[in-house]
Amino acid sequence: MMSQHSRSPVSSCRSRQQRGRPSCIGSPDMAPSLLNILFLGSDLFSVGTLQPLLRAESLWSSLRVVTAGEKDVGRGGKTRRRMAPPLHEFALNNGLEVFVTPERIKDWQPPEPFPEPHAHNVLVTASFGHILPTELLQSHFPRPETRLNVHPSRLPQYRGAAPIQWAIARRDTVTGVSVQSLAMGGGKMVDKGELWAVKEEIPIHERDTYTTLLPRLASIGGDLLVDTLRTIAEGNAVSTPQHTPVDAAGCPVKLHRAPKITHETVHIDFARQTAQEIDALFRGMSHQHALWTTFDGVDLRLLDIRPARDAISEDVPPGTAIFQKRFAGSGEARLAVRCEDGTWIDVRRVQQAGKREVGVADWWNGVKRKEDGRVLFGR
Repeated sequence: MMSQHSRSPVSSCRSRQQRGRPSCIGSPDMAPSLLNILFLGSDLFSVGTLQPLLRAESLWSSLRVVTAGEKDVGRGGKTRRRMAPPLHEFALNNGLEVFVTPERIKDWQPPEPFPEPHAHNVLVTASFGHILPTELLQSHFPRPETRLNVHPSRLPQYRGAAPIQWAIARRDTVTGVSVQSLAMGGGKMVDKGELWAVKEEIPIHERDTYTTLLPRLASIGGDLLVDTLRTIAEGNAVSTPQHTPVDAAGCPVKLHRAPKITHETVHIDFARQTAQEIDALFRGMSHQHALWTTFDGVDLRLLDIRPARDAISEDVPPGTAIFQKRFAGSGEARLAVRCEDGTWIDVRRVQQAGKREVGVADWWNGVKRKEDGRVLFGR
């Protein structure tokens, strides 16, 4: 295992441990013990969750970070470069010791002092991106309160890898954050652990995107994590099993999963999706994968879209794209695309497979097969 750090907090942590703190955790009759926390994460949600924990220095004696190493990003050539996860850079900049996982998570072993299970040792994951082997959890973090995960949804709603994306894409108006135990069993079991804390009714604003909603949920999740760890250290924490919620009439609420976003997830079918549904998909997932359709058998990425504000009376099949050089008093060009249920969406920028990103006016000028100022997508 590889460790990277600019300045280590270990020496000051040891001095705090030597000030006669009690060694017992989980006893309400004694002063709370300081925790050894191993924080596993990767992205900006991880960073936002870690920040409140980093500030809560009275809670921990050591705080170490585990994340992936650098990886290649970009499409090749001059645009391809190696980048470390955001959590890696944040941790180093804040003087935390960073451990880099091997390529195979099954080969990873926790650093000192975590190889031996101890009530003071707590593992925390937040958007880590890997499922930890059951054997590792059983041997190093056997107690539920020593293996926690911060999940950006109201569990059991949106179990899976992409809860923020799917909450926006499904046009939910509220979401939540949960602190749960990592469940044994791996796979789909990982998000089924008992709940220690849930923050509900966090609003999703009408024009929220993944990048605007994520920092709010991460900050709330970090505060919730700190409160949870404090109650665990004080011996006052109580967990509850996950259960299917019910509505006002007492009927079970339908649960949605939040699977990983793939290329096919963002494939647009104009005959089956309304403009509002496509817009929600764009706001929730386009940061990760560009929405796309096909034209003349070639993939076409839709890079800037929004529901049409003006009424379009054209009676044409779904997928029909009408080019307008200027519209509704605007100096901008657009492709207005007919969607399901008579709705329309505006497209401003596109990228055809193998070509550079362009505005729709430039793309339109290169289109050879036009019929009365319109083309058909999805063929």
